[in-house]
Amino acid sequence: MKKLLLAAAITGMTVNLSFGAVDGKELFNNKTNRCAICHKETKDAIGPSLKTIAEYYKNNPDQLKAFLKGEADPIIWPDRFNMMKPQMGKLKAMSDEEINALVEYILKH
Repeated sequence: MKKLLLAAAITGMTVNLSFGAVDGKELFNNKTNRCAICHKETKDAIGPSLKTIAEYYKNNPDQLKAFLKGEADPIIWPDRFNMMKPQMGKLKAMSDEEINALVEYILKH
């Protein structure tokens, strides 16, 4: 690592040291999680839009984190939660860093 940084300093090259940075937008849109199938950016569809979710949780991101981890009940459309449960189960495998990135992305709407 020291040799890489020294070489970068000598050549004037920029080095990106953000190894493993988590992108909430990528997590939301990737084919594994498939969040975007049910949740659109601004329009409610099968699930509430990101805009709707952000409005409900903007003052309480910790509650959104807890919900995504399966530690809290839904506050948006609880009557539809049973339909969402199979997809939501995928979130339990996410790290805290991934959940935080996802929450940050959602709350930007």
